[in-house]
Parts: sequence; C-alpha cells; structure tokens
Amino acid sequence: MASPPNLKSKFQTVARTRRNRQTGRMAKNTGGSRQAEPAIVTVGPDDHALLTDAITLGNDNKRTLGFLPHQAYTQASVGGTLIAVVENGHIIAYALYSLPRQVVRLTHLCVSAEARGRGLGRLLVETISERHADRFGITLKCRNDFPANSMWPRLGFRRHGEIPGRSRNRLPLTIWWRDHGHPALFSTAESLGLLRIMLDLNVFIDLESSYDRTEYQESGALAGDWLADQVDLVISSELLAEIGRHPDREEKDKQLRATRKYLTVRTDEQALDAIAAQFQALVLRDEGLDLSASPSDVSDARHLAAAALSGVTVIATRDEKFIAWSTRIADATGVRVMRPSDVVVQLDELARAQEYRPVQLEDTEYALTHVRPRSDIELLQFMHDSKGERKSDYLAMIRRFLAQGPRWDRLILRDPGGTAVAFFVTGVNETELTIPILRVKAQRNEETLTRQLLFHIRKHARRVGKSVIRITDSALSDTMSRAVREEGLVNDNASWVGFVVPAYGGAKEVNDELTQAAALAGLQVPALRPGLSSAIAADLERTLWPVKITDSELPTFLVPIRPEWSAELFGVPQTLMPRSNTLGVSREHVYYRSPRPRVVSAPARLLWYASGAGKHGGVAAVIASSRLEEVIAAKPADLHQRFRHLGVWQLEQIGRVARDGVALALRFADTEVFPYPVTLRRLKQLASQNSQHLSLQSAQRLAPQLFTAVYGEGSSGYGRA
Repeated sequence: MASPPNLKSKFQTVARTRRNRQTGRMAKNTGGSRQAEPAIVTVGPDDHALLTDAITLGNDNKRTLGFLPHQAYTQASVGGTLIAVVENGHIIAYALYSLPRQVVRLTHLCVSAEARGRGLGRLLVETISERHADRFGITLKCRNDFPANSMWPRLGFRRHGEIPGRSRNRLPLTIWWRDHGHPALFSTAESLGLLRIMLDLNVFIDLESSYDRTEYQESGALAGDWLADQVDLVISSELLAEIGRHPDREEKDKQLRATRKYLTVRTDEQALDAIAAQFQALVLRDEGLDLSASPSDVSDARHLAAAALSGVTVIATRDEKFIAWSTRIADATGVRVMRPSDVVVQLDELARAQEYRPVQLEDTEYALTHVRPRSDIELLQFMHDSKGERKSDYLAMIRRFLAQGPRWDRLILRDPGGTAVAFFVTGVNETELTIPILRVKAQRNEETLTRQLLFHIRKHARRVGKSVIRITDSALSDTMSRAVREEGLVNDNASWVGFVVPAYGGAKEVNDELTQAAALAGLQVPALRPGLSSAIAADLERTLWPVKITDSELPTFLVPIRPEWSAELFGVPQTLMPRSNTLGVSREHVYYRSPRPRVVSAPARLLWYASGAGKHGGVAAVIASSRLEEVIAAKPADLHQRFRHLGVWQLEQIGRVARDGVALALRFADTEVFPYPVTLRRLKQLASQNSQHLSLQSAQRLAPQLFTAVYGEGSSGYGRA
C-alpha cells in the first residue's frame, strides 16, 4: 500500500548501524528550541533511554496490547526488530516484531495517544515491509472487539482467518496478513509449532487466583492473545494435589474449578512414581540436595516426571530452586524448566525443539519392517477413534490393504523392544506415490518420528521416480496434520499433495519440472522467477526437496569438516565403530566451528568437504549437501543448552573450538550424502573451469555455477570425468 503524499519526506530514516543511529540523535538534539523532525530509528540494546520509553508506552497500552516481558523488548533490540518513531528524544510510536521461519510476526504496533492521526502506524508497517520484503509477509492477531481491528485493512492487511482468544471469555481474534507478493503455494510460513507448556503451581495461581498478584505482570504474558495459536497451556495431576493442600476452602474450590479450563496431562501412576524417584535420586547423588524433605520439592519432581513421560518439553515456574536443580539434570529429563518471561522470549526456539528431538532416540535401534500376515489385531493400536474411526471399518480397511499383495508396501516402524510405533502404507501409480495410511503412535517422540517418516516418504518418491506425493489418510492425528502442513504439502480435495522436484538449475528449468508435476496432480502453481530472495529460495528448496534453484540469491558455502566428525554426522568415511543412531536418524544437526573467520551466513546451502586423505581414513572429497538454517555465535554453555535436543557434541567438545569464550554453531538440515563423492582433484578442476580459487582451510562461498557443477556430479554423476 502506497504512503500518503509527502508522508515519508517528513521523517528521517536512520539506518541500523550505531553510527547512523547516533547521527539520528544529533539531528534531533540540535537546533536550540526548534523542534526536531521525527526520526525512524532501530532501537539497539545500548539505547537504554529509548528501551525504557518503549516499555513504558507498551505498559500504558497493556489493556489492548497485553502483557509482554521487559526481556522481550531487550531481545528485539538485540535482533534489530524493535523500530520506533522518535521525536524530541522520546519514542512516540514503536513496532516490535519477530522473524519466525520466513514471515514477520508483528507483536506490538503502538502509537502514543497524543501522536495518533499522523500516519505513524502506517509508516512503521511500511518500514517493516521494506526491510523484510524478502519474506512472505507480515502476520498479526487482533481481538475483534478492539477498535484497532478495523484499522488493519487500511494498512494493507487482509483477513486470514479467525481463532478463539485467550481472554477469560475466549473472545475471538482475527488473523491479519499483509502479503509481500512471493510465490507462496508451498509456504509453511504460518505453520508455526504449537508449544505445549506445563504450568507449575505458582504460575497457575498467578493466572487464576482471586487475589491481585504483582507476579501476574510476568506470568500473564503466557495468557496473551498474541499467543493464542502458538502455546497450549497444560497442567499435571500433581497440580490438583497441590491445590488440594490450600488452607482456604473457598479459594481452593475456585482454583479447582479453574483447572477445568486446562488439559490435564495423564500418565501411568506407577511410571510417574518411578521416574520421579529416579529424578530425586539423581539430584541427591549429583547435587547433594534431598528433595524428599519438602512436599513442594516432591511435587516439583512429580511435575517434571509427568512432563518427561508425556512429551511436554517446557515447564513454566517462578521457583528459582526448581529451575536450578532441574537445569542440572536436563540431559536426563529432556525438559526445560523456565520462568514465564524466558518462555515468551524463547518461544520460537522452544517450539522447534519440541517438534523435533532426535536425542530421544539415542542409543537405540529402530527398524522398518514389512507387515506380517494376520497383523491386523496388532495394528488396531493405530486406529483413531477420536477422528471418528470405528473398529469394524478400520479393520476392513487394513485387511483390504493386506490382501492386495505387491500393489502396496505395508511397513511398521518398531522401537528397540520390538513394539510397533508407526504404521504406514505406500503405493505407486502412473503419476504419484500415494500414502493411504500414515500413523504414528501417540508418545513422547511422536513429532520427531513423524518428521522422520515424512522425509523417508519424500526420499522414497525420489527413488521410485515420482514427483508427486499424495497422502489420502482421512484420519491423520492433529500432530501429523501440523507436520504435513509444515512440510509444504497443500490440501487438495481431502488429501495432502506435495512435490519432489529433482531439478537443479535456474528458475526456468525448475519451473518447467514443477509445472509438469503440478499438472500430473491436477494443480496449478505460481511461476518461479530468477532472483528469488534467499529466504524464499530456502523455503522452496525445503518444501520441494531435493530441488536447487541456482539463480536465486541463496548462497552456497563449501565447509571443510574433519573425517572423524563427517563419519559421525554423515557416515562418511565408514569406521569400525558403529555410527550413533541418533545422528543416523536425524534430519537436523549442529556442527560447531571457531567463530573466526566468520564467513558463513544463513539461510544458505552447504557443501561438505571431508578432509584428510591418508589421515584418520579421510577421503579428501566433497561428500554431501545440506540446507543451512541458522548460524549462532555464543558461549559454549549457551549453545549446548540451546541444541542439546539434537543430541550432538558435548559441552567440552564445543569448548575446544571456541575462541575468546565464543563458538559458532551451524544448524543444518536434510543432508544428502553424495553417491559419487567429488574428489579433491576433480573439485580443483571444476573450480578452475569456473574461474574460482579454492581455499580449503576455512569455509568459502562458491559461485553458483561451481555449486551446480559439484552438486550435479556428486548427486547423479552427471559430468563426471
């Protein structure tokens, strides 16, 4: 949407660098008594006065904005996602947003009462769109009964759906979307994970007590409307027992009634007792802390056990003692116990960690086996009666697939004890790989196994030469439906359709193959064009895997890796020691490096060069390609805490690559190990042919034509000498 005439000419746009921010301040503070022109500034972490202004303005408008922890403002300032209009040295309007996946999520747009009617909201929205034009668009939620809800269409937003709010009356919210005009048929930008958070007693009381509690300022952020479709607040049965000990009968009854609004996570009592006892013993052994001496500590151990058994990865509490001892055994529990403010600040990271935790499969052997005859009774556990399936109909369906011989592949995934944890059926016709049944047993690693199976299906389609995958199971669980949508499949006549495009080249070549695949599925797709932004190209390369769009802005980096680490991560070169099963089944990994030189940025593609021919069994060849999702420089302890759910590297190993107390983490996904490794000799030949000098001592950016040549030879042998 265009700005009103001359609106932007009234404002000085100040760049994000410190030098330009200081220039903006100088412009505001000179000129004697003359009022300075307003300026758009990016509020940085050192702009303490402006941060205070933004927090104060947000608090003044908390009735419509909701509660937001002060740490969220600080985090946004560090990430460059807090922008403001400053006049006479003070903020008169601000926008606070985040950048999950490939969208902009607008959390706050706030204009002071005295500055309204001057077009500042429009200016801030358009500034965000200009800065992040490479992303799919801007999304936000607003309560229908708020006056601001009628404003969004005038700012270029369109209604994108409606959901129940988190207020006491569950007043509805409208989801608004401002599109940036990118080809978005396969976008999973809005499919953000639903983070399940267990409430400790103190946070529950903050939210539900009859008394005014100053702690609600922090805990209340979890009940904010902007989190309506991003968090699911749950309680454990232990919370009911704790409330039962409340001395005030009237207040106790009120709180017990309030628990009915929350899902109570149920677990087997014997298993709960056993796990809680293990946690207490672990804390006593390692920390010398006897949790059994206090009823509240015993309850905390039981909360933690209930979360670990049910797959809940986050507990919100204000109990610093609980946070301290639980953090020290987090590797054993897989649960993070955090203050409500920290949960809100780390929301997107926590949601991603919940949906994919291959560390849960550590030291195990999962096996895919064919369904044996007369297995229909065993497969009953995969019936979804909550989706309306009846036993007789389900068994008839299963027996029909079992009776149709080689037309269908019927597979069971079994855990190390031989228990069936997943069941799916695939079949090939002239145009598609069809999946009529796709089930994963509800358990703590359901989301992890779901993601693994979906990638297995995508790779299977590639092997059998089918560019269309269609899931026709009408009774997918909610978890699987979210995962399927996140994988980029689109809903088509009660089925889910996705594409596997084995093309690498410019947008035109990729578009030709994609259009043909879409025609086979009876769909039309938006045309791809050269010069796609790195964010959009990365999203398309994920949802159309294994496609590579080489005339986009997505860069490629050649990363050298020592053979012992390439063997552990990729199985190349092979060693006498068995490969960690966790790494073997993972779609996502982290590789740690020295922070200097800092060459690699995300999103990007990675080509892995395994070094050391003749040493440690090295191969001196490019062995694999991955998609780089994120690059983080931080203290080793912070990186270990953040990525422990992926089950790779110990803290001391990360410390060895750190410099001045900082290490670099590369989070990458969907690695494709080359069947035809590109040797060092051949790599140098290709580099020479494409006029690029190679330096294999550190990471290096590759020209698109060199990536195309290396990837072509490694993945298919095409062009191989």
